[in-house]
Amino acid sequence: MVLGICAVIPVKPFRRAKSRLSPVISKPIRAALARALLSRTLDVLASCNLPLAACVVSRDMTALDLARRQGATALAESESGLNAALNQAREWALARGAQAVLVLPADLPRLTSGDIMTMLDLVREPRCVVIAPDARGEGTNALLLRPPDALNFAFGPQSFYEHCAQAETSQLALHIYRSSTVALDLDTPADWKRVAALDARGLSE
Repeated sequence: MVLGICAVIPVKPFRRAKSRLSPVISKPIRAALARALLSRTLDVLASCNLPLAACVVSRDMTALDLARRQGATALAESESGLNAALNQAREWALARGAQAVLVLPADLPRLTSGDIMTMLDLVREPRCVVIAPDARGEGTNALLLRPPDALNFAFGPQSFYEHCAQAETSQLALHIYRSSTVALDLDTPADWKRVAALDARGLSE
């Protein structure tokens, strides 16, 4: 397992979080949900008991304060857009000598420390990529890059295919991590119902 890994968690402003869940959850509850998910993600990272630096990049001061209170670095987002924020966090990590970067969205309510450990164990080659697709096999729910600038961030529609294509073009060792816990994110009312059906304790574990 490579050391010197920085876990980057991009976070939207809580007041704008999870707008696609508006048919089933009110705005205040969506904001509270986003806070709970971020806190849980940071707890999962901390439970790995590894020299794994966590960095939260966001424009939301509440999110940044939460990151500091839970021992993570708080990086104020300087440019709008997910990929731009991730580039900013990557430059921060590279400047501090990171050998690899793990991008984790904060909306994975079933993420476990075992998921993180397994992804880190897949980082064997000096130049490699680990990609965890979403449940539809189209998006990217986790992305691990060694070195941190191994490819360009392309989060958005069909990002799984784009990240895989970049890895192949750049002749990087490509590892696909398929996990039911990482694949389950919270984007739509159907996702919300699925999480509730699986286990209502998922946000508090």
